[in-house]
Amino acid sequence: MDSRSTSQYHRATRSSLACLPCRSRHLKCDGKRPCCDRCSETGKQCSYAQSRRGGLDRAALAERRNRLAAAAVNSNPDNVTSWQGAATLRQPQEGTAVYLQVNSRFESCMRDLNSGPGHTNTVPPSNIGNDPLIDSYYKNFHICHPLVIPRNHLTKLYQDPSRQEGFAPLIAVIRFIGNIYKAREWSIPLKTYLEASFSQASALDPIMVQCRLLYSIALFWYEYKTDAKLQMDLATKRAIDLQMFRQEFAAANAAEDLVLRESWRRTWWMLYIVDAYYAGTLGTLDLRIVDIEATAELPCDESDYESGNIPTPRSLQEFNCREFGPKNIRFSSFAYLIGAVQCAAFALTTTSKIPAEECSTHITQAADCSLDGWRLLLPPDHKQVMDVTGKVDELMFQAHLLIHVSTIGLHRPLSNFRFNTAETESSCAREPPLDIPSPDLVNVHTIRVLRAIEAQIRLLALPIQQFHHTPFTTCMVSKGTLALLSACNAFLKGRDLAIARDQIRMTLGCLKALGEVWPRIARNVQEIQKIAQRVLALGYVANSHSTPGSSDIPVSGAEGPSLASNASDILTNDIDMIASLGAINDLCGWYNVGGPGNLP
Repeated sequence: MDSRSTSQYHRATRSSLACLPCRSRHLKCDGKRPCCDRCSETGKQCSYAQSRRGGLDRAALAERRNRLAAAAVNSNPDNVTSWQGAATLRQPQEGTAVYLQVNSRFESCMRDLNSGPGHTNTVPPSNIGNDPLIDSYYKNFHICHPLVIPRNHLTKLYQDPSRQEGFAPLIAVIRFIGNIYKAREWSIPLKTYLEASFSQASALDPIMVQCRLLYSIALFWYEYKTDAKLQMDLATKRAIDLQMFRQEFAAANAAEDLVLRESWRRTWWMLYIVDAYYAGTLGTLDLRIVDIEATAELPCDESDYESGNIPTPRSLQEFNCREFGPKNIRFSSFAYLIGAVQCAAFALTTTSKIPAEECSTHITQAADCSLDGWRLLLPPDHKQVMDVTGKVDELMFQAHLLIHVSTIGLHRPLSNFRFNTAETESSCAREPPLDIPSPDLVNVHTIRVLRAIEAQIRLLALPIQQFHHTPFTTCMVSKGTLALLSACNAFLKGRDLAIARDQIRMTLGCLKALGEVWPRIARNVQEIQKIAQRVLALGYVANSHSTPGSSDIPVSGAEGPSLASNASDILTNDIDMIASLGAINDLCGWYNVGGPGNLP
């Protein structure tokens, strides 16, 4: 056989160790190293997935298995976490009796947990379509952060036995979060199973970006701030290493599955959004991926995603030039949320670089144009977040809140709404901005804040049966609470004060509903109650039986001091509007991220 025939033979033979370019395109690969024949002929860069076994040969793997198994046998069998190392090992070769013994004891330990009082079934059922924990995830959490593939499509893919191992970590984190909503608890068995699934997954598998992003959110709102940051850092690094921000990524990693392609696009953009949420919640300017020139296409409408009828995706460039495009081009709610994050990031990063004495004019001329442009270009069906059936568009709800909180954060330091030292009582609060002279446009800044609060209250007062949104809502609505408390303390009197106080109660009640699921929110509600008592000089301290959001805080009989004369003129004209404003709580970093003279 000549060399040409040999080459053809190799190209026709598919290796089980195909290179990544051939595997992503579902092409036959001869597995030659360092470069297969197909990549050599086409001029592509040939690379292979890193071994999940860490590059060890067969003898070294056997020795490693026996060493870990022996250590596990000698550990305490009553401690679930001591079995995690054994559980994460791959299936052993024939004859490794010690490993089989350890693995059997681990599974027995997990069965004991599953059958004990208040047990949680850690292992997903074979038919995940009937799993109540997965149902809980999609009902409660997926609607807030819709990045993983829709439930029906996931169930269909999971029926393929060859895919189940790859989906194992995703199913584990979905069930873990679903249990938080269903059982209102942090399940140690499910957490152990989740982390074991994570450790078995390939570091190059893009599904781990989804898994770590979701796990980070759960950790953060359950008060595991350090672990949440670690998971977010790992998700961000892996997404950048895999270049998920590139248009080509989705097609290269989903073959002809259009729903999976859409999921990869959504993964990058949700990472982009949550990165901004963390920056706002923690009061930093650490927007790590906002400056990456992403070419990943924009997500489609939720109804198209759920049905599997994925339309031709739109680009970010098309969205950013929508004012010049034809009116019939439609962008999804997800796209408008991405646009809102762009506006917020631009406003904060731009104004933070401007000297305080120039900031007032600069905000009016530049930053406001970005925020107002987003709002003014909304099509009619996106201006209202609730449809005629009473269903709330969660992504547009978040987008509107983000625009309003950015407006308040920019203008309050330059307005007549002064910061009270009591605001530092909140674990989410930052140092208030330094005192600066009242700018010439102080009235403009004050009215901007008032109107943003009014708009937020309209969102919070939507006629829904239960206040149910992403936990990041907690910090986005904090700006209105601070500003309204300042108004109550400074100039609201009589009936106007009573109305404002009712709105504060309403907001505390909204956040109390979220606090029943997420402990960090429950703590923030309690902190805001204490802050309100001090700001309003109530002379009342809630007893130990008070619950967050309770309405037993009495109305103060004392009227607060009047505002400075330069503010009273505009406030007199706007008193009717102010009376309709509402309270928003949880004093988080959004309130002064971009404040002049207050950079972290």
